[in-house]
Amino acid sequence: MVVGIGRAHAKAILLGEHTVVHGTPAIAFPLPALPVRALARPAEPGTGSQVPADGHFRFTVGGTDTALSGPRVAAEEALRRWGITDTTVEVVVECGIPLARGLGSSAACAGAAVRAVADLHGLVVESGELYDLVQCGEQVAHGRASGIDASAVLANGPIRFHQGRAEPMPIGLDAALVIADTGVPGSTQHAVAGVRRRLDEDPVRAGSLLERASGLIEAAGDELSAGAAESLGKTMLDFQELLAELGVSTPHIDALVTAALGAGAHGAKLTGAGLGGCVLALTEPASAPGVSAALRRAGAVRTWTVPTRAMHAGATPLSATTSEPGTHQ
Repeated sequence: MVVGIGRAHAKAILLGEHTVVHGTPAIAFPLPALPVRALARPAEPGTGSQVPADGHFRFTVGGTDTALSGPRVAAEEALRRWGITDTTVEVVVECGIPLARGLGSSAACAGAAVRAVADLHGLVVESGELYDLVQCGEQVAHGRASGIDASAVLANGPIRFHQGRAEPMPIGLDAALVIADTGVPGSTQHAVAGVRRRLDEDPVRAGSLLERASGLIEAAGDELSAGAAESLGKTMLDFQELLAELGVSTPHIDALVTAALGAGAHGAKLTGAGLGGCVLALTEPASAPGVSAALRRAGAVRTWTVPTRAMHAGATPLSATTSEPGTHQ
């Protein structure tokens, strides 16, 4: 049987989550060591969907399957645009990204699914069209989506994202980023709606807050390029305070930030939608194991370490650790 294969990967936002929806820039980087693979093959019209279990699931497009998900919507829109309407395709998704953690699992699954369907039909999807198709799925998964996830899960290196456009981000930093999973699922749609309500309640304060966010993001870009780890850490902390003002931090997130700082991190903040998800800490490479251990002692269920050196070449290897032996990584 002919099978199409598609791939994508996780992402992490350094600065700009939530405010990017309201027009500020954002900085993100890909995490290729947390991959997604999708397989597409011809199927019988009656083939149904399977609820995700540990990130693995399947769905069909072009048949009677009506189960709504971002990846299915993206793949179905792709077939419609390509004029392929007389076939039923089964897509099997193998997702290595923890779900509902702000690491881009829905966008990555959609991107891999579209690539698999294209590969099955011998088509090559241009980057702009692929971004648009993933965005179709993201609007279903999260409501209003800025597009940063759709860009970062398909990128080869760090990006600066602003108003639908992604540009490569120069990195002069020799440091380490430690990502800690709180163990608490987040809801992007709920968090985004809550931030919007807060901003709508006081437009004057909202304007001041978004201006402050833009300044911090631009400063972070300069600090990344210059390799200024200590000042970048301070900028991350300032942005964490801003996110707390927007109501998306939690006591558990705050405790992990405090633990990272206590272990010698230059800075730390939530990454993604918040209200759960993950925390991102910036530290020196030699200090990363200690920061990782401190985060696990403070309640993180697992951590990943990303050396910023690897970002120069567009490759982002991770080392993963868990709070107890045998935990799935």
